[in-house]
Amino acid sequence: MDNNEKKPNTKPKEICSIRIAFPIDSDEQAIEYKKKIGDVLSPISNVQIQFSIMSVPTRKPDESQIR
Repeated sequence: MDNNEKKPNTKPKEICSIRIAFPIDSDEQAIEYKKKIGDVLSPISNVQIQFSIMSVPTRKPDESQIR
C-alpha cells in the first residue's frame, strides 16, 4: 500500500482495558514505567493511557477485628 492509499475506516468491535497498580518509590519511577508502557503500545492507533499517581489508601480497621 503506498502513501496515497487509505485503510478502510472500520470500527473495532471491542476494546481492551487493563488496570495495573503497583508500589513505587518516586513519581519519576512511575513516569518511567508509563513511558515504557507507552512505547510498547505505540504501534496501536487510538491508544489511550490513563495515568495517575496516588497515595496508598489506608483502611480503617473493622470494629469486629479490634479486641
